Amino acid sequence: MQRLLQLVFVGILIYLGFSFWQKEQPTLALPVLSSGLCSTPLGWKLGYLDPAFNLSEAEATAAIEQAAQMWNQAFGRTLLQQDAQGFSIDFRYDERQQQLLKQHLLKRNLDRYDQAISPGIEQLPQKFAELQQQIDSFNQQNARLQQDVAAYRADGPNASSEREQLMRRQQQLQQEAAWLDQQKQQLMRDQDYLNETIKQRNELLTTAKTPTQQVPFEVGLMNIKAGQRTMTIFAFASNQDLVATLAHEFGHAFGVGHTDTDDSIMYHSLTSQQTALTPTDIAALQAQCHF
Repeated sequence: MQRLLQLVFVGILIYLGFSFWQKEQPTLALPVLSSGLCSTPLGWKLGYLDPAFNLSEAEATAAIEQAAQMWNQAFGRTLLQQDAQGFSIDFRYDERQQQLLKQHLLKRNLDRYDQAISPGIEQLPQKFAELQQQIDSFNQQNARLQQDVAAYRADGPNASSEREQLMRRQQQLQQEAAWLDQQKQQLMRDQDYLNETIKQRNELLTTAKTPTQQVPFEVGLMNIKAGQRTMTIFAFASNQDLVATLAHEFGHAFGVGHTDTDDSIMYHSLTSQQTALTPTDIAALQAQCHF
């Protein structure tokens, strides 16, 4: 079992090594913007939407609005609004999206293996220990029976009654022995299934065409040149990830840089904890806009 735990632990470490991808490079340099930028709403509009994303204009717009509302609601004012004259938000499909979807599929398959493996890892050792206790108790009962059989006297005063009791005890122990053997065989099958599942999980990591430790790539980019902004979305695996990326790039639109906490929207990499703005994000925009 120790070897099994080691295999699972190694597999989890490998899995964690690729479960994050970067919104953009941590060294991204942002221009210093005037605090006056925050005094009026910043307009945005949906630009190019690559059909390869299989995302409708309504769905894309809804995700953008949801991301904008994160900032608006956090500050109780309209910081971002849809505007036909606003900066463009483009969705451009390329190999990053393909790679991201492969990662997403691999993660989903690994999660399924982990769900199958976890109960066995947690429960099998205890079940084997309980079975061993039952076997030890059986052996003690069987030893006492053998002693009583050896001490039995056919010419004793209660020989007939004692003989019947010994036969009943022997029959009960025979039934218990059969039951214990069934339990042992079942646990061995469970252990074989666990071994095979762990093997298949590790083979999936070994044979997957998706690299488990790859160079992080940008899934979104805010480009600011001469005061003109353009946001580009390159990849997303889910609507939650898309909204988080959009909200992140909106932060950059105001000149907010990266944070050091992995649950904040403005952290340089996308993580599963990023579901809303954090105090760190809010403080970063307050410092930028002098609210």
